[in-house]
Amino acid sequence: MLTRRGWALTAVTVLAFGMAAWFSARSLNAVVGPALVALAAGWLQFRRADQPQLDTKTPDYGFAGETVTVSLDFDAPTPLSGTVRLESGDGLDVQNPEVETTIADDEIDFDVALGERGVQSVGPVEVVAEDVLGVWSETYTYPVTSELVVFPRIHRLQDASDLTALHREFGLGGRDRFDQLREYERGDPLRDVHWKSSAKRADDELVVMEFEANEEREQVELLAEADGGRMDDVAEAAASVLTYLLDAGLAVGLTVPGGRVEPGAGEDHRTELLTLLARSNPGTVSDRRREGTDVLVAGRAESESVTVTIGDRTVTFGQLSGESGSAAGGTSSEADPEPSKADRESQVTADGGERR
Repeated sequence: MLTRRGWALTAVTVLAFGMAAWFSARSLNAVVGPALVALAAGWLQFRRADQPQLDTKTPDYGFAGETVTVSLDFDAPTPLSGTVRLESGDGLDVQNPEVETTIADDEIDFDVALGERGVQSVGPVEVVAEDVLGVWSETYTYPVTSELVVFPRIHRLQDASDLTALHREFGLGGRDRFDQLREYERGDPLRDVHWKSSAKRADDELVVMEFEANEEREQVELLAEADGGRMDDVAEAAASVLTYLLDAGLAVGLTVPGGRVEPGAGEDHRTELLTLLARSNPGTVSDRRREGTDVLVAGRAESESVTVTIGDRTVTFGQLSGESGSAAGGTSSEADPEPSKADRESQVTADGGERR
């Protein structure tokens, strides 16, 4: 297909033919010859070129609020210049969906903002290629879509008095047999910090306690259910609670309307739990499936806040997260910061590092 430049060149060629008819063939030689060469060269380029092969590289999952990179890897025997367009589902935002580039063997990266929890799609892809002179264009459509699972946001649960119910109910203060001390690494639970030893270090670095693995982990059953329109808030609260429990060394099982993950631990199990929450829909579960529930995370239509029930104690998720101003009770999604000096001074207790 001719581009606007190609149509303009064609119009000039036709006009040159008309001028040649009125004046002389010299006008035809000066204008029409180069124009015909340009049109023919562009047509032959696309005639000989095959459609570039495409391989999309999309992350399997990410968290709502994050930005991930989607890469398009073209295999073009003949380099082409043009515009590459990447489309996406409503829950994603491709920050720069059109890129003018040379389509060859290099990857083309797109930044995609993850907005809504759920299973989102990336694609299709459209390429509008032009010849070297920009007079001919060819549109290649790639009806490819990649699935991207968007996990709920995870809020940091504050070590407040409301969490004592969790400690009391599941005995989180009880630990496996002590193994060794090591330097603090980002992501280590603060409850593992050995504050007394850390305070003696001249370099102001923290040390944490490591414990021997206990294969017989204590199991916690988590149930999450929500009325219509509340599932996103419930999913965020449930994801935050199960993350806290997994970090505390417990084996966590999860039940949602229409889905179930048996208790387990480890990073693969964490991913499985978050994937279930990403795919979950509003609803309630039957009484039979509610049996054995240790923690209930619920979002009711008549309540402004998501509630968390542990045994006979019910608190809002805002009380656990320290963010009481939203429907879910928490709006902060930033990563856990490194412990500050104030954190250390406020949490140094008896030898063993347990927090108050």
